[in-house]
Amino acid sequence: MDLTKGAADNYHRSWWKRHGVVLDGEIAAVCFKRGNFDLAAKSYEKVCALYAGEGWQDLLAEVLPNLAECQKILNDQAGYLTSIVRLLSLDKGLFSVKERQAFQSEVVSLAHSEMKHPVPLDVSSLITFSGNPGPPLELCDGDPGTLSVTVWSGFPDEITLDSLTLTLMATYNADEGGKLRSSSATVLKSGRNTITFPLPPQKPGSYVLGVLTGHIGHLTFRSHSFSKAGPADSDDFMSYEKTTRPVLKVSKPRPLVDLSAAISSALLINEAQWIGIIAQPINYSLKGAVMHIDTGPGLKIEESHSIEMETYINAAQISTDMANSGDARKDGNKNFEQLSLLDGKIEFPDWASNVTSILWIPIRAIDDKLARGSSSGAPQKQSIVDGMRTVALKLEFGISNNQIYDQYCFSTIALHFTNPFHVSTRVADQCNDGTLLLQVTLHSQVKATLTVNDAWLDLQDGFVHAGQDDGRPVSGFFPLVISPTSRAGLLFRVCLGNGTALDENKAQPESILNISYRIAGDRTIGAHPPVAAKSNEIEGTSQDLIFRSALILQRPVLDPCLAVGFLPLPSDGLRVGQLVTMKWRVERLKDIEESRVPQTNDDVLYEVNANSKNWMIAGRKRGHVSLSTKQGSRIFISILCMPLNAGYVHPPHLGLPDIDEANISCSPAGPHLVCVLPPALSSSFCNPA
Repeated sequence: MDLTKGAADNYHRSWWKRHGVVLDGEIAAVCFKRGNFDLAAKSYEKVCALYAGEGWQDLLAEVLPNLAECQKILNDQAGYLTSIVRLLSLDKGLFSVKERQAFQSEVVSLAHSEMKHPVPLDVSSLITFSGNPGPPLELCDGDPGTLSVTVWSGFPDEITLDSLTLTLMATYNADEGGKLRSSSATVLKSGRNTITFPLPPQKPGSYVLGVLTGHIGHLTFRSHSFSKAGPADSDDFMSYEKTTRPVLKVSKPRPLVDLSAAISSALLINEAQWIGIIAQPINYSLKGAVMHIDTGPGLKIEESHSIEMETYINAAQISTDMANSGDARKDGNKNFEQLSLLDGKIEFPDWASNVTSILWIPIRAIDDKLARGSSSGAPQKQSIVDGMRTVALKLEFGISNNQIYDQYCFSTIALHFTNPFHVSTRVADQCNDGTLLLQVTLHSQVKATLTVNDAWLDLQDGFVHAGQDDGRPVSGFFPLVISPTSRAGLLFRVCLGNGTALDENKAQPESILNISYRIAGDRTIGAHPPVAAKSNEIEGTSQDLIFRSALILQRPVLDPCLAVGFLPLPSDGLRVGQLVTMKWRVERLKDIEESRVPQTNDDVLYEVNANSKNWMIAGRKRGHVSLSTKQGSRIFISILCMPLNAGYVHPPHLGLPDIDEANISCSPAGPHLVCVLPPALSSSFCNPA
């Protein structure tokens, strides 16, 4: 024995190490029979190391059980478990099923026993893992998620893992990463298993699989080998010789969704209208998204109607037959669904997670003020701010609805509402019998076709209808169709009546124009039939809408009490830099007692208006002058000014702010434009000949 051992040692110190291993095998066999298990185990370890390195699994299957038996007798739990794992890792044909099941029972029994010195067990040859086939999981910064991993088990039967932990390593920094822990015990079947790990938010970057660790009873195990099942060119084949494929990509913060209004023009005020909100995901899933809607002042949601959601189609692709209908098209190329609003929240359906969709919400803008008309001579300047309303949107989405797109914090969706018409009036003619022809012009303010079916005028005190008492216009060519953003006219015959009503409480200070109309428009563009009216149309019981506008008629309309005349300019013309005197004549055409102008004394307020870029005014632009209250009295108002720019410019204009324009006659009227010549040449700029 000593000679054999010495020969083996000499072989190990030479180039003939394999001969030494053969002798070690003979020594181990003799020591095993004689009960010298310590020396036998050391010799068997050398033999097993050579067989494993050369890949001689048949020979390893003959020697490894003896090594395991020696380690078990020596109470070397760590070595015994390692040998059992190596036995289970050998080809399945080398041992019977019962033998392999017995090996597994040994591992489980020892793992659940009281281990004196528990040590981590390397099961890399028995339990391997890899990412699932396909592209890596893509998340955004701050997103949690779930990561699925394929785990291959070499155990012959099912085995329960009390805990399982998977580490992720960042490709940009080996020190960065995280640990994924299973939430409960995991049962591994023999062969392929798919394990799902909850994934906490990770930093931006790419991540690969690291080490798989866990517990079987008191036994701690670890595996750092990737699955080698399948052909080398498949996704299941992974090894250290092949570049590790990322299983997770976390993007940096970026816009994930875009919310915008779907309409481009004004909607009807005080009527139930559909507003469209386009939700466009930007390479991100909106699965499970919830939208919170908060309407601003003067706006409310019509909760009696369902909310509609459909696939968004560009306006250029919408068929022209939708011009007279607000219904969603339920064809086979687009999704459509009716949703409910609960506590101001709307849950997105699953089909809207990866497509651009549009949400139609029935809403009503409230304005208690009565629309007011204007005079054609002084058209009213409408502000778009008056009809502006806002809607605050908050969209919760993401893997666990942790991403928030809060339009209320960054911006708001602005919606414009308006009346269907703007009304302007002018007196077209005065008949010999004192009857006035009042022309009412209806200006369409929406991008929709308006059909006027009826109109009547409720006159203020001091005016009565001439010829007929129902207040209808002279011409009865109804229905009157008004195209989008165009205008049409109505003609009424009125005459002067009693000055005031007998009962002051019933006095009507202004005239009211009432218009019965219908609207035909597309909700994707702007104004359209109200939601309630649309449902009635389906039932065949549509009703006209009523629009009311206040008109103030000045009395008398064509009977001025003052005349303002512009006196002729100097014959030598106007020139830049030269002073010129502008003169106006103000003459009273009626006694103040006969006229109904609110003037109690002979003071008249005047005001000269001129463009400061074209004229320099010397003197008082605004002041009072004395004008007798008797008919025929007149005064002259002069002001000194200097032209600043050459060309055709508007001259200064004299106004009487305290007197309505309907009571002022411009006779003779001032010129619309005057010619201003360039300054004369100066000799100081001339060069001698």
